[in-house]
Amino acid sequence: MNQKSIDINRILAMLLRAGSALSVVLMAAGMALALAADGGLEGQRAVGLGFFQVIAGVMELNPPAVMTLGILVLLFTPFLRVIGAFLSFLLIEKDIKYSLISFGVLLIMTLSLLVPGLH
Repeated sequence: MNQKSIDINRILAMLLRAGSALSVVLMAAGMALALAADGGLEGQRAVGLGFFQVIAGVMELNPPAVMTLGILVLLFTPFLRVIGAFLSFLLIEKDIKYSLISFGVLLIMTLSLLVPGLH
C-alpha cells in the first residue's frame, strides 16, 4: 500500500464519520424542532418522498423534513464511500480487478434502491 492509498483511506473513513455525524445532527435537530412545536410530532405533516420536497420542507424548518434529510444523508454516505473506493482503485492504484468489484457493489446498491421488490 502506497502513501496515496493510505491518504485516500483516511479521507474515506473521515467521510463516513462526517456523514454519520451530520445525519445524527439533522435527526436531532428535527426532533428538537418537533418538540419545540406545540404538539410535538403530532399534527406534523410528513413531506413527500421526492428530494426537492424534502429540501423545500427543510427550508421551511418542517421537522419531518429535517429528520428525513438526516436519514437520506445516512443512506447516501456509504454510496460516497463506494464511489471513492472505485475512483481510488481505478485512478490512483490502477487496479482493474478491485475497480470492477467496487463498481459491481455500487451497481447492486443503486439497483436495490431503484428497483422495487429487490430488497
